Amino acid sequence: MVLLKRLPREISHCGRGRPHGHRQSVTELSNRWYLIWISQKYGLEPREFLACFLEAWMHERSSCNGVSVQCRQKTEKNGVFLVTRDQQVIAQLSLSDTALKRLSEVDLGHFPWNGSTVNEKVDSPGPVDMKIQDINARVKWVNLRARVVDKSVPRRIFSRFGVSHSLSTATISDSTGCIKLPLWNAQIDMVSVGDTVQIDNGRVKAYRGELQVSVGKNGRLSVIRKL
Repeated sequence: MVLLKRLPREISHCGRGRPHGHRQSVTELSNRWYLIWISQKYGLEPREFLACFLEAWMHERSSCNGVSVQCRQKTEKNGVFLVTRDQQVIAQLSLSDTALKRLSEVDLGHFPWNGSTVNEKVDSPGPVDMKIQDINARVKWVNLRARVVDKSVPRRIFSRFGVSHSLSTATISDSTGCIKLPLWNAQIDMVSVGDTVQIDNGRVKAYRGELQVSVGKNGRLSVIRKL
């Protein structure tokens, strides 16, 4: 969800001519606000950019003046959308089918174009299947399939509570690039160089200036093909 400093009262209703009693969820309003803010930041015509999401919902992908919108995951009622430009992720958000239809009803006159009213931060709606080249600092959770091309010798790490853990750092690769994968304790013996692994609900974070994909208690690491 977009973090807002202030959501103007004028835009807390559904759209043109609708009464203020027909209110939407804060998440829906925040996502709409953020998309319009993105259109301003990247010099896009707002209504054309918003229309891209409904088109991507129906046809998987759409584009607007060099910005691509792709529906990466879809259920009957919701879609997860990835917004990119020059293969760099701009935003990743979830929209319901109702929210998508309401995008066409936005009264742009109710949106004061003031960059100070929004913080550029979006909570990830959940992991999305991605290639390594698509991963950047804006991506928080990811599903990923890649091959292990390197694996360091395990070393002993002590937590701040004095608990001992084993850590090995693997390098995984797909057809688009490479990224580090920390392996903790039992994970270390699970994989070998040459194995193809599947990461579900992996956490993307930076360590010493380099992005890594880690598999914690909420994620899953599995070997789908042994060397």
